[in-house]
Amino acid sequence: AAAEAAAAVAKAAAAAAAAGCGDGGFAPKHGVRLLTRALDLKMVLPLLLANPVCALDLEGNLDPGGGGDGGGFGVDLIQVYVPSVDLVLLIHTGALAAAAVQRALGPWLSSREHLKVLCDCRADAEALHAAYGITLAGVVDVQISHAAISGDLPPEVFATAAAGGVAQQLPFFFPTGLSRLASKWCGIADTALAELKAQFGAVFNAGERPFAALPLSAAAAAYAASDAWHIWAVHAALWPAVTQRALEGAVRRLSDVRAAEFREFPGGGGREAWEEKYKAARAERAAAEAARGKSGGRGADKRAAQSRTEEGKRPLPPGGAAAGAAASAA
Repeated sequence: AAAEAAAAVAKAAAAAAAAGCGDGGFAPKHGVRLLTRALDLKMVLPLLLANPVCALDLEGNLDPGGGGDGGGFGVDLIQVYVPSVDLVLLIHTGALAAAAVQRALGPWLSSREHLKVLCDCRADAEALHAAYGITLAGVVDVQISHAAISGDLPPEVFATAAAGGVAQQLPFFFPTGLSRLASKWCGIADTALAELKAQFGAVFNAGERPFAALPLSAAAAAYAASDAWHIWAVHAALWPAVTQRALEGAVRRLSDVRAAEFREFPGGGGREAWEEKYKAARAERAAAEAARGKSGGRGADKRAAQSRTEEGKRPLPPGGAAAGAAASAA
C-alpha cells in the first residue's frame, strides 16, 4: 500500500508540474512527499524547524462537535509547504497514532518562533487542539493579510492590534476563499485546478473522505498539495504589502486571535454559536441586497452617483449655488 501511495503521489507531482507550475500552476516543481510513519515525522522535523515560515493546511472532518459528513471527526491529512526546498509534505495522520503526531509536530505547531501560514485557520486550529491537544500558535492567516490590504476589516482594528491591544474576537466579516485569493493576488486561474476543485467539491458534498485511507489517488494528492502551495503563493504576494504598511505584528496577533475563535467564542457555544451568527449575517446581507435590488440595485446606485457627478460638473446659473438649488427645486 505504501508503494502504491508513493506512486500516486509521484504521478500527482508530475501531472501538477506538467500543468504549468512554472508559470503560476498548482503545485511546487520540486514535488510532493507522503509521510506515513512516526519515523518519517522525526526525520522531517529538523527541516520544519529550519524554516522560519511554512504553509499549513488540514484535510478531514475537522468539526469536533460531530458536524459534517464522512464518519465523524478526524484529521486525515496535514499538508506542509516547505519553501526552502519547494516541497509539499503530505502527512497521512490517519496512519499514525495521535500521540506520535503530538510528540513530533506539537513543538513546531505551537511555536511562536515558527510561523505557520494558513487560509482561514479556525477549523484547522480547533481540530489540532481536539485531536492532539496542540494549541496552534505563530499563525499568519492570509485572509487577515488580505483584509488588511483590501479594507475588508476596518483600519482601526489593525491599528489597535499594532499598538498591542487585541480584542477577544475579531469584528465579523465575510472572508475571501483561497481560490479567489490565488486568482486576485497571484493570477492563478488554472483550468485543471478548477476542474479538480469542482471534482472534490462533489466528493465532499457526498460525505466522502478521499484522504482517509491509503493509497491516496493521484487526484487527491494533487488537490491536497495544491492547497498548501497556493496558501504560500498568496502569502508571498501579500506579505510585502503588509510589511510596507508595518502591519506584520498586527496581522500575526489577529491571526492568533482568529485561531482560537471557535474554541473561545465569547459567551460560549463554540463553533455552533459562530455558525449561527454567520447564518444570521448572511441572511441580513441577502435581505439588504434584495432591498437594494427592488430599488434599482447597484445600477441605480451607479446612475445616481453618475447623476450627482454630472450635476457637480454643470456650471452654476447666475446667482450662484443658492439660485442653482432654487432652480433644481423648481
